[in-house]
Amino acid sequence: MSAAGDATRVVITHDFMETYGGAERVTAEMAIAFPEAEVVAILGRQDVAERMGVGDRFRSLLKPRPGLLKHYRYLAPVFGAYTDRVRLEEADVVLSSSYAFAHRLRSRNDAPRVCYCHSALRFAWSMTESYKEERAGNPVLGAAFEAFAAMMRRSDKRSAQPIREYLTQSPFTAEQIERFYERPVEVIGAPVDCKLFHPSEREPDDYYLFCGRIIEPYKQVGITIEAFRRTGQRLVVAGDGPDFERLAAGAPPNVEFLGHVDDDVLVPLMQNCQALVFPSRDDFGLIPVEVMACGRPVLAYADGGSLYTSLPGTTGELFEQQSADAIESALRGFDPGAYDSEKIRAHALQWDSPRFRERLIRHVEAAAKGV
Repeated sequence: MSAAGDATRVVITHDFMETYGGAERVTAEMAIAFPEAEVVAILGRQDVAERMGVGDRFRSLLKPRPGLLKHYRYLAPVFGAYTDRVRLEEADVVLSSSYAFAHRLRSRNDAPRVCYCHSALRFAWSMTESYKEERAGNPVLGAAFEAFAAMMRRSDKRSAQPIREYLTQSPFTAEQIERFYERPVEVIGAPVDCKLFHPSEREPDDYYLFCGRIIEPYKQVGITIEAFRRTGQRLVVAGDGPDFERLAAGAPPNVEFLGHVDDDVLVPLMQNCQALVFPSRDDFGLIPVEVMACGRPVLAYADGGSLYTSLPGTTGELFEQQSADAIESALRGFDPGAYDSEKIRAHALQWDSPRFRERLIRHVEAAAKGV
């Protein structure tokens, strides 16, 4: 089963396609599973949609002006009310790929909604303190942010109740959905293109790799740079985001920032690195599994999805704290050559994309049939 039948009318919704990352890879797989489905983002770039393979069936609800794409996060207080008012075309199922507001979007005929939830709204639920420390510069702003987050928690929980079924990628996220929203959830994993991400016959180069959105505090790029400043080892940073310029400007000579890279550059970077360094607490973490599919080890923070996707001693190692000290210590004791490439890849294959699409189609078609 690689694609759903044409009889099931599906609309796919997504939050913000301002750059190409893990959530966009998942949405792209949804679009392969449902090849006739329109893909609707609250806000998104046409070039990102093209990279996802949905350029001919993509629509951004908000006009993607440069200023809005750069500063849309400041509109978080109004996105809930906005998406609640929008009505999409008639469908049998509205399938959302959501970490923010996309699950709120409804069809004109109020079709059942299936939400693949990457995360509960992070700044409101799981990372409120981190975001407050990063964004609120004084106690008054901090108190205002806490009040805003509390308001968003109430609104977000209300919006979760009409969803027919929640799907997610890992037990970590499932526990959050059950606790925050008081809703049951099914873990179906996340898709990894194990044809695209495959081992190289070359010997690895001398660099470690960081890959992901350059956004703090979520991705913890700053502490990674500091750890490599201390060890002097070579680090290549692939990705773009709002904190790119600030972090790149302060990086030492042994840390190289590449910015956004396409898959023809990204895959060789993964294949030929000593290891991936993954310091964030992601809900699943597609990038570590993509690197594993390339047969390379991963040095990851021991929380979130990494506890589900990593096998210490087989796929790499875990470190216990999100700090430069912990990453430095892990690097100094890490031997990338101690891991078997074939065993690492075999572990990653359980998340191969066709298996994910089969599981997704079953749930969506059951919702369409009302079972």
